[in-house]
Amino acid sequence: MFKSLLKTLQDTGDLVINKASEMNDTAHEKMHEAKQNMREKVLSIIDEWVELLPKLMALGFEMTSFGISMSLSPCMLAELKGNTSSFSEEKIAELLELNKDEKSVTFFLNVLKTTLLLHKKTNASMKEDLIVRLEVKLSPEIKVFIGRPELT
Repeated sequence: MFKSLLKTLQDTGDLVINKASEMNDTAHEKMHEAKQNMREKVLSIIDEWVELLPKLMALGFEMTSFGISMSLSPCMLAELKGNTSSFSEEKIAELLELNKDEKSVTFFLNVLKTTLLLHKKTNASMKEDLIVRLEVKLSPEIKVFIGRPELT
């Protein structure tokens, strides 16, 4: 009887170990699939912004640098240069209206508009250079500088 009970406990233990191993394998597969899906999503976002760059250049920007960073989370880096005098509040409002159906262009223009408005509130002299740095990754980031940034 004791041997039978011991055998049952051992069989149960083996079954639990096998099930845990199967669950671990399934979790590993799901994790791999999720990473692959995220990578594909990021590459899709990067591709969208690569196609958007000519539109941004048509707005009055010059692309001064472009790069790709490949890692667990790929990233597209681009720097655009424009002139602050080319982007008055009226001009930005007009561009927003023209591009209201393009979410990424609207996002870009709103960051530009916000930067210019906040800079105006500082009462600092307006620099000529308008520098935009794009970091397109899972969550795209747009940095707008009035004048050439010294620390970045």
